[in-house]
Amino acid sequence: MLVEIAVETGSAGMRRELITLERAMRPWHDAPVSRDFPEVLAPVPEGS
Repeated sequence: MLVEIAVETGSAGMRRELITLERAMRPWHDAPVSRDFPEVLAPVPEGS
């Protein structure tokens, strides 16, 4: 839901927060909780 809002609104702040969360979760990239994270965040452009 948050990803959809970030994409639809173009909110730079929300994009930054989601990208920060993705980076923070990288140590757990192989854990079940974060395996789908890259796919979920794919629609969110990294540029602000």
